[in-house]
Amino acid sequence: MYNSVYMTMTRINITLPEELVRDLRKTIPARKRSQYITSALKEKLDKKRRVQRELVKSLKANRKLYEEIDKDWDSIETEGWPEWDGPITK
Repeated sequence: MYNSVYMTMTRINITLPEELVRDLRKTIPARKRSQYITSALKEKLDKKRRVQRELVKSLKANRKLYEEIDKDWDSIETEGWPEWDGPITK
């Protein structure tokens, strides 16, 4: 999805904790930092999308089960509450 060789690059301004920046500067050479951050961000976003897809897939697969559970609890949710016959007047 992200191939920086063929993509237009955009400069952004972000704020990071000092310790993280210090560690980045010690660990990654100056001319490689943007590439490193791009790669790390891509990896994190890809993981987030995968988790979201799996969640949706799971919710769809278990929809009937959730509906049955909701139906089972429906009577319990209102149990003990008085019947309501209309608007409340003061």
